[in-house]
Amino acid sequence: MSMKKMAVVTICTLALTACSTMQPPRYSTSVDNIQKLKTFDGAKARVTELTQTSNFSANCRLMGPIEPADGLTIPAFITKAINDEFKMANIYSTDGTQITGEITNIEFSSTSGLTNGYWDIGVVLNSSNGNSMSVSNKYTFKSGFDAITACNATADALTPAVQDLIKTAVNNPAFSGLIQTN
Repeated sequence: MSMKKMAVVTICTLALTACSTMQPPRYSTSVDNIQKLKTFDGAKARVTELTQTSNFSANCRLMGPIEPADGLTIPAFITKAINDEFKMANIYSTDGTQITGEITNIEFSSTSGLTNGYWDIGVVLNSSNGNSMSVSNKYTFKSGFDAITACNATADALTPAVQDLIKTAVNNPAFSGLIQTN
């Protein structure tokens, strides 16, 4: 094969692989989070909206972006995740305490320590009862060496990273004040 043909094949291959979008699976609730949320007897709450003012690059290496399933944005994915946990714990209510918030930090790496990765997520949650809290969590995982493996592992790690963020929030002593009505 001539050098010119090899160059064209290489460029086409790179172009095709750079157009992939990695999608994490849909969010699945955490038994630990549900059990903790059930201890907030009588609480009724829902997250109405999270915004994201922090910079976030969804691109993973040269593979393309990591985007949540069902066309959700990262803020919508986290909002839905918290509400799903509330629903499973039977504290979700449209008439309860309304929670809004802001994603203050979100970043990932598929190359931490060469074959490891992490999701680092921070949020500020504000309750309609006047209370607020800040929480952050860094979730680490095995990613892989090559881009395809590492980026898919990074996408797959979004759900457990959000589960851990929620676990950090619900186990924080300030959380009960966030969801209680005054």
